[in-house]
Amino acid sequence: MSVTQAALRAGGKLSALLAFFAVAAIAGTLIACLVTPAVAIAGSATGKQIDAFQSLPENLEITPLDQKARIYAKSKGKQVLLASFFNQNRDVVKWDDIPKTVKDATLAAEDVRFYQHGPVDPNGIARALVSNFMHKDIQGASTISQQYVKNVCVQQAEAMPVTDKKSAAAAKAAYEKCTDRSYNRKIREMRLAIGLEKKYDKNEILLGYLNIAGFGGRTYGIEAASQYYYDKRAEDLDIGQAATLISIVNNPEAFRLDKKANLPGAEGRRNYVLATERDHGMITAEEYEKYSTQPIKTTITQPSTGCQTAGTAAFFCTYVYNTILTSPEFGKTTAERQASLMTKGWRIYTTLDLDLQRKAQKAVDRYVPQKPGYADVGAASTSVQVGTGRVLTMVQNKTFKPNGAKNRTKYSAVNYNTDELLGAGAGFQPGSTFKAFTMIGWLKSGHTLGQTVNGNGRTIPMSNFTACGRTYGYGPYQFKNDDPRIDKGNFDIQSGTARSINGVFMSMAQEQDLCDLQKIAQSMGVTNGLIKRNKKDEAVRDKNGIPESKPLDVTPAMAMGTASSVAPLNMAVGYTTIANKGVRCDAIGIDRILDVDGKKVKVPGADCRRVQDEQLMIAAGYDLRNPVQRGTMTPDRLSDGKYLFGKTGTTDDAKDTWVMGSTTKVSTAVWVGNVTGKVNLRRVYSPAACNTGSQFAVMRHCIFQAIQRTMNAKYGGAAGWPTPLPQYLYGGKAIQHADARPQSTPKPPKKDDKPSVGKPAVGKPGGGKPDDGGKKPGGGNR
Repeated sequence: MSVTQAALRAGGKLSALLAFFAVAAIAGTLIACLVTPAVAIAGSATGKQIDAFQSLPENLEITPLDQKARIYAKSKGKQVLLASFFNQNRDVVKWDDIPKTVKDATLAAEDVRFYQHGPVDPNGIARALVSNFMHKDIQGASTISQQYVKNVCVQQAEAMPVTDKKSAAAAKAAYEKCTDRSYNRKIREMRLAIGLEKKYDKNEILLGYLNIAGFGGRTYGIEAASQYYYDKRAEDLDIGQAATLISIVNNPEAFRLDKKANLPGAEGRRNYVLATERDHGMITAEEYEKYSTQPIKTTITQPSTGCQTAGTAAFFCTYVYNTILTSPEFGKTTAERQASLMTKGWRIYTTLDLDLQRKAQKAVDRYVPQKPGYADVGAASTSVQVGTGRVLTMVQNKTFKPNGAKNRTKYSAVNYNTDELLGAGAGFQPGSTFKAFTMIGWLKSGHTLGQTVNGNGRTIPMSNFTACGRTYGYGPYQFKNDDPRIDKGNFDIQSGTARSINGVFMSMAQEQDLCDLQKIAQSMGVTNGLIKRNKKDEAVRDKNGIPESKPLDVTPAMAMGTASSVAPLNMAVGYTTIANKGVRCDAIGIDRILDVDGKKVKVPGADCRRVQDEQLMIAAGYDLRNPVQRGTMTPDRLSDGKYLFGKTGTTDDAKDTWVMGSTTKVSTAVWVGNVTGKVNLRRVYSPAACNTGSQFAVMRHCIFQAIQRTMNAKYGGAAGWPTPLPQYLYGGKAIQHADARPQSTPKPPKKDDKPSVGKPAVGKPGGGKPDDGGKKPGGGNR
């Protein structure tokens, strides 16, 4: 072995001659090993060569082949492919799925005596030695077994994770070891081929070769090659097509069929393969004549790769993709999780209801078009199943484009429904939809729905607010109500909730600790849309390298939902916690994942757990019925008899508008707002007409109605809701701040009286005010 290396380094005719004799001696040794394996010539040169050869590794570690991951969603009871992800476009097939046309073409092209010789072909070695000596280059002689050994080596090198310069150098060195043009590599492959044929039969090796071979670009394996170049299964390839595809393997980049300049060379190689088949009786002379004269005609079919192929589900697809990259269940590092997704051939079955998804998208497209022309208005909606956390729909009014686009009013790579971690967005100020948690904090601190508080817009001393047991700050805090002409005076909590009166909620905020309000919302799944960053503006990561969410900002403005941005998905989870009576289920987009062997892969679960008291949540769901019955959500009412509760929200100058509603089965969040700019949505109009007008500020109502109606039709929902315990309805802890003090405190009714949430609004469902209001500068919103 060392003689060979020295000869190759020396150069010139003498070195080539030495190399010839050295390799000839090794070839003789190999033949001796194969033909007379029991031979042992002690003390002789041949014996030493045999010992050296046999000391090389014999066992080839065959790792699973890279295969594409597929993401599915269900439609009409069947799983529909949304998208695929891969490093190597490959579909592993079985022996019976490969036709004789392909098997014969492979033998003719690569190793026509494959079934007659052993792992190493002595005749081929002899021919190659003479050719190499004459041309001073390494030529052929590799059997299919040897080529398979090389491909396995290359596959493993390409699969090495690259995360820095050191790992990149290691991967490059491994690849070069598999592909270097040296006798040492050939000899190593021979030894491994011998071990390979001891463990596997010829058919298994040929099958492995056809599944691992490269066919140009990122196309690997005969099945993927057939689908890419001819848009058909490998089992349907005719003689000419099979010979053409197998010809690519000889030089994948020179003969790949998706480059027009390659076709003449590929045709010549194909005809060589067909001629060999003819000469060895695999095809007839007539078949050779027929197929060798045909021009190469392809049907290039790009594989479904990336979320852009998922149509209306493209943004949901990015949510699933990012869930995998940020979940420790799939690996310890981002690089490991990425590698698993791109190589392990997972079948990923999602929670998406594709039939309802299409209807939801239709509703968004109708009321908020992609490019209205005078404002960059966005719309997004997510529906989450109560009790499971399963994301049923996720839509927005943009077309997904991975790298963004100049025309940002039509295209986007940002998922508006998710937070920064899962979709590159940052959420939006939730406005009055967040007031639900202010009300819950009020009840949790010992107050009741029957208490009356000051509802006026006003200036409150910062010292009236408490945060984490301390006075929040000093100076004035000024806010206004949406309509000071009628939103003034004292109101009971249920009326304040129905009409979303800012003064009522600021009175409630003074009677509780703002840090407790933060904890309540976060415990129920309402988290900040931004990730946490350090002073250097770097993401703060946990032990698995996953960025952490930033806590909700603690400030008096949070009581009205104008402190932190929250993603629609997280708002929906918060309301499902109310509907589920205090049991929070995290949002999930993946039902299950199966590997290539059909075994289950561990996926993130909904982790359903109790986070709030059941009776407290019953009281919250009871109070949140008021906006639907007699307040700002009357435009969102449905006539299907399902108990619906929720809240609307409109931020400063109607920049962002929301509807957040839920039955006992499904919660739906709808956001319509400015993607860029700060246009007042009450002053710009949609081409469509909603039941309360045509301002963009009211389009959320018709979107919500259309989506929630389909949800109710399929998933149902209770017709009623339990009555809260009296402790949440009457009496209550004394109000401390004179600023928030009521004129009177109603007493509990007599035993025969039944509590009421108030009379419903007069008129047809969908009536009421043309808009539920918006936060004025310096204060809250409706």
